[in-house]
Amino acid sequence: MSRIGQLVMAAAAGISLPLAAHTKDLNVSGTLDGTTAIIALEGNVGDYYSGHLQPGKAEVYIFAPNATDKRLLARGSGGSERTHFVAATDEPQLEVVGAKGTDYEIILTRRTPNGSQAAPTHELRSPKLQQTLTALQAGANSDAFWTDVSAQGTPLIEHVDGRTLMTFLYRGAANNVRLLGGPSSDHDWLARLGDSDIWYKTYEVPEETRLSYRLAPDVPRFDGNPRDQRMAILATAAADPLNHAPWPKTAPSRWQQWSTVSLENAPVQPGFPLKGSETQELTSESFASDILGNRREITFFRSENFSPDANDAVLLFMFDGPRAIAEMQIPQMLDRLTASQAIPPVAAVFIDPIDVAHRGAELPGNPDFSAFLAQELLPRALQHFGMEHDRTRTVLAGASYGGIGSTNAALDQPQSFGNVISLSGSYWWAPKGAASDNGLSYVANRLIESDLSEEIRFFIGAGRFETSTTGHYEIRETSRQLHAVLQAKGVESHWCEYDGGHDSFVWRGGYGDGLIALFGDCARVCDDSE
Repeated sequence: MSRIGQLVMAAAAGISLPLAAHTKDLNVSGTLDGTTAIIALEGNVGDYYSGHLQPGKAEVYIFAPNATDKRLLARGSGGSERTHFVAATDEPQLEVVGAKGTDYEIILTRRTPNGSQAAPTHELRSPKLQQTLTALQAGANSDAFWTDVSAQGTPLIEHVDGRTLMTFLYRGAANNVRLLGGPSSDHDWLARLGDSDIWYKTYEVPEETRLSYRLAPDVPRFDGNPRDQRMAILATAAADPLNHAPWPKTAPSRWQQWSTVSLENAPVQPGFPLKGSETQELTSESFASDILGNRREITFFRSENFSPDANDAVLLFMFDGPRAIAEMQIPQMLDRLTASQAIPPVAAVFIDPIDVAHRGAELPGNPDFSAFLAQELLPRALQHFGMEHDRTRTVLAGASYGGIGSTNAALDQPQSFGNVISLSGSYWWAPKGAASDNGLSYVANRLIESDLSEEIRFFIGAGRFETSTTGHYEIRETSRQLHAVLQAKGVESHWCEYDGGHDSFVWRGGYGDGLIALFGDCARVCDDSE
């Protein structure tokens, strides 16, 4: 499309485009007039785009002209959403879809790659790949291998001398493939098998492993710092096309989907599988906070057997609410667990983080956010459900930043919250300027110094794979450390270690485990041993 054509299209969509013919920055804004807005991007196939989208309640897609395989870039959460993508064709376009009157802003930086990130080599541990390499060296092609793998599904699972080998595979990348998730938190590289179209990475894993992952082929290389280079992985990451267990199945595209693995001995996740159950009891409202000076969406849920007069009813506050609802399907899980009487009736409040910036500023440890929970949101929830407050039946639950946030908020407001479910808590975090000289995390030291005059009960979970080759961000070890400190102080703390990683496919079961441990039959799900 010509530059004149771009300007005409932009005018029709009610937006403006930069005047410079070869600018690498895009900053457009507009208001939807009841029709879809099409934004033509300058650039060519392979160009890398990164930035922020502020779509209001609109959805933003990237697609090639006349293409049907659209990629959702922003869900219309109302906040700022980060984005990374690579143009699959010349003259890529953005599509903004939403209600009339919706304001939006799109801020992008375009980089022209100067090659692809280079992949390393790996030890060849898989017997099947060893056999395949021998056949390739004898003149065969890879078709028979891929036919077999496609029928079996990926990743490849092999049992060798009492060990379980898990091999991730990708077909046809030109220069590299990266693994997101899996048995590593380091975005590992796949290696190429000879000069074939087979890319692979093999791990030895426990027989109880459960995990989700994505594959990122041909990650672009460009001038930028190491973090920028690492974030470029998100531009091409998507579900594994040969995996037979995509999750969630209703994701809008493969870029919003994960591939999953649950080995035969993986523990049962309470409340799952859902077997197609649907939950209707969800009510959302826009909630303004005077303490924080912002507004976010809050979603209320009550289990089918909930009664505000029930003495054993649990009031659950869950962080990262949209993800918990749409991806982890926590409301449906709660319905199943309460219906089976594995846990008492539940009233739940799902809290939207607004966007990445607010999440990072509020969740890890922010006294104002804790005050918002106790002084503003808790009274609203009690009013909505018609309940009387009982701190011993009130629980904060979250994962990652939400995990550490649950602990800090309960310590800040113990008169309001008497229970914590922390999954993969980011206990490596500390406030700016805080230092520790005893090798313990900030929160662990905070617990040591606290008198805990109000009883708080804890469920703490983390993944066996939540370690790092650099020694930083050791979520597994800092979580175990926290559990040990709690036990040393005589505080009720339940510990579960999962054969998985930093992974919402694992967390969805962890939330059920935590609720059962705190309010049901602990012996069914948790191991308090060190």
